[in-house]
Amino acid sequence: MSTISEVTSQADYIANKSNRLMAQWQTYHSTLIKAVTTTKKKINHQFTYGQDDDLRFVLFNHFTVSIQLSEGFYSRDICYRINLASPHEAENFAPFAHASLDEDGNIDGVINNRDMPAVFEHYLDKIAVIYQCLFDSLHDGHAIHDALKKITLSV
Repeated sequence: MSTISEVTSQADYIANKSNRLMAQWQTYHSTLIKAVTTTKKKINHQFTYGQDDDLRFVLFNHFTVSIQLSEGFYSRDICYRINLASPHEAENFAPFAHASLDEDGNIDGVINNRDMPAVFEHYLDKIAVIYQCLFDSLHDGHAIHDALKKITLSV
């Protein structure tokens, strides 16, 4: 049987780990917003407010990308999702990429979440598949929505 002291110690450990991870998520969140909103590069998207704790950008005033920690307690998985719904339909976000975040603020084990240029480059690497998909669809005359469905990951 556990003592109150042991349970208290375990509760403190769990809370500290969770709080530290959430603080790193908030740092990533802030760094990425600053990187995107201050860039001089023409990437044709802007920050918009999401729901709860996700981060959203709208590409070409049409395609919404959502970035959030995957659901679940102490999730370290960053999920990048795109809304596949038409403008008049309910949101339908599907994942297209993932990354990991640790308590020390490292993204995918190597990128410091305070390093704005590195965070921005990592983000561009993640969303490049969307730009390529849009480019290919427009260039080849294919339906964009169908092409976007093909880049999503199975859940």
